[in-house]
Amino acid sequence: MENEPLPETREVLCQHLRAKVRYLHPALVDQITDALTATRSNKEIIDLLTSDTLLEDSLEKVIVSFTEQTPEVRESLGVALFQAVSQLEQELCAQVTGMLLELPVSSVTRLLSDRNLLMEAVKKSREEYLNFIQGKEGSTSTLSREKEEVGEVIYEKLVDTYPTEAPKLTGMLLQMEYKDLVRVIAEPDLFRKKVELALSVLRAGRDLPSPV
Repeated sequence: MENEPLPETREVLCQHLRAKVRYLHPALVDQITDALTATRSNKEIIDLLTSDTLLEDSLEKVIVSFTEQTPEVRESLGVALFQAVSQLEQELCAQVTGMLLELPVSSVTRLLSDRNLLMEAVKKSREEYLNFIQGKEGSTSTLSREKEEVGEVIYEKLVDTYPTEAPKLTGMLLQMEYKDLVRVIAEPDLFRKKVELALSVLRAGRDLPSPV
């Protein structure tokens, strides 16, 4: 069995590579596999499958190449990160996840693969968030009155469709800058996309009924 030749059809080779990538980086398995196979020949894919060192080096280069979080990459990372953070921090899971998603892609994937690093990052993010909302000038919250008003508008837009999730969704959206919040409210399509992204993160931790 050990000397059995590797299958040479590209589809099967890609399936084998995807399985290896899923084990190492499950959050971005599709994006990484596509990047690894896009310009490689079957022989080069076989080289990746037979050399762990070569595969790990190639994975690192691909991850570094993700210099910007495209919507697809951000959503995939958000789902995986929410699941991981929810095991460590339930009360502020959404807020901590949002803060960690601001890190470079390579840093987020490193957190997902190292539980000790993730625990440390979650603890630090939680402390920073609590310091932020407890106020810099003795107030109980540093959210401006303008941002609070925007939050009320967002909540009203969400509460009928998502009565249970509306508070958390509103809190997640309020992590954006004020000028971005104003634009999101003014553009229905953009608002819908932001809500869908936030919902995908929430649904990673539990099954939520889709609105009828």
